Amino acid sequence: MEVDNWLRIAIGSSGLAGLHSKKYIQRLEQISGLRARGISNSIDLPQLAVCGDQSSGKSSTLEGLTNIPFPRADGCCTKFPTEVILEDSDEQESITAAIIPHPLRSDQARARLQEFHANIQDYSQLPQVISSAGALMGLREYGDNLTGPAFVEDVLRIKVVGLTGLHLSIVYLPGLISTASEEQTEEDVQTVQRMVDSYIQKSRTIILAIVQAGSDIANQSIIRKTKQYDRAGQRTVGVISKPDLINRGTESRVALLAKNQDTAKLQLGFYMPKNPTPTEMEQAIVANQRSANEYQFFHLSPWREQNLDAGRVGIDKLRGALQVLLDQHVEKELPNVREEIRAMIRTTGQDLLGLPKERPTLAHLRMYLSELAMQYHSLTSPALSGDYHTTHVDFFATNGNDIGVTRPRALVH
Repeated sequence: MEVDNWLRIAIGSSGLAGLHSKKYIQRLEQISGLRARGISNSIDLPQLAVCGDQSSGKSSTLEGLTNIPFPRADGCCTKFPTEVILEDSDEQESITAAIIPHPLRSDQARARLQEFHANIQDYSQLPQVISSAGALMGLREYGDNLTGPAFVEDVLRIKVVGLTGLHLSIVYLPGLISTASEEQTEEDVQTVQRMVDSYIQKSRTIILAIVQAGSDIANQSIIRKTKQYDRAGQRTVGVISKPDLINRGTESRVALLAKNQDTAKLQLGFYMPKNPTPTEMEQAIVANQRSANEYQFFHLSPWREQNLDAGRVGIDKLRGALQVLLDQHVEKELPNVREEIRAMIRTTGQDLLGLPKERPTLAHLRMYLSELAMQYHSLTSPALSGDYHTTHVDFFATNGNDIGVTRPRALVH
C-alpha cells in the first residue's frame, strides 16, 4: 500500500468530509455487523488494533482519536479488549455498550454476557459501565468479585452514533506487561501476551503501535512483536507518545524516529501527537483546544528546529490518516472476506447434510434408542442361531474359507 495515498489529511473533521461516502459507511457497517455476530472467531476481519506497553499512552491516544474520555485512574478499561465504533450521523446522539463473549466461554456464560446492554446518557457514566461489565466478566476486584482472573478476552463494545466527525472502528487492547510483580503475576503477563498476539498476528489487522518517546525503541515490547508478525512493516502504524516528557536535548533522537529514519522503520511510518497534560485533563479541554496546544508545542523551540513532517504531527493528522487507511484496507479485504464466508457456508451446509435426523425431545431420543435395540436384536438373533442366509446376508458374508467374526455359531462349532 502506498503511504502517499493516505498521508496528507487536513486538520479537523472538515478534511474528512469527502470520506463519508455511502459505500465507505456500508463497508464499515458490514464488518461491524459480522464481528458482532462472532464471524471473527472463524474468519479474520479487517480491523485497527491499538496496542503497546503498559503506561505507554494508549488511553490518551485513544481518547484523542475518539473524543471518548476513558478512565485512567484504576486502569479498569485495560483489563479486556474494548472495541470503539464511531458512526457520524445527523441522528440524535446515542452511546451504547455491549459485551461480545470470547468463543471459549460456556453456553451459559455466553448467554449471561450477551444480556449486558447499557445506554450511556453521559460519559460520566462510562466508568460505572466499564466496572459493571468487568464484574459480569468475572474480573477480580470488579464489583463484589474477590477472586477471578485479572484479564479476560471478552470484548466490551462501545458504539457512538451522532455528530462524531468520522466513521472509525478501533479495538483497544490491554497493555503489554514487561515483568511480573505482586499485583500482576506471571500468568497475567502471559495472558496479555497471548491476547495481543491473537489480534496482531492476523494479516487483516492494522497495528497501531504506541511507543513512548522517552524509551529506547528497541526495548519496547510492541515493536518486537510487530517485527515478529509484520516483518515488512506493511500493516503497522507507529505512534510516538509523550514527546513532552523526554529529557531536554534528546529531541533530535525522537525526531529521527518520527521521520522513519531510525533503526525501526515502518512502511506506514510514524505519527507523533502530544497528549494533554494531567492539568489539561483535569480542566477537560475540548478537542479544538487540544489541537491548538499541540500546534503551539510543535511550532516552538526545540521541536521547531527538528524539521518534522507537518502531515505527521498531531492527533488530527493521525485520526484522518487512520480513517483513510481503514477505508482502503476494508475495501481491499472485503471481497476476500465475502468469498471466505461463502466457502464456510458451503462447507457447513455439507457438514449439516451428513448429520443424522434431529432428535429435539426425549420421546425422539427414546424412539432412536429403541430402533438401535431392534437393529441389534435383528443381527444377534440369526448370528447365534446360525441363520446367515435369511436376513442381513451382506453382514454375514464370508471371504472364502474364512468364517469371520460375524458368525459366532459357526466359530463355536
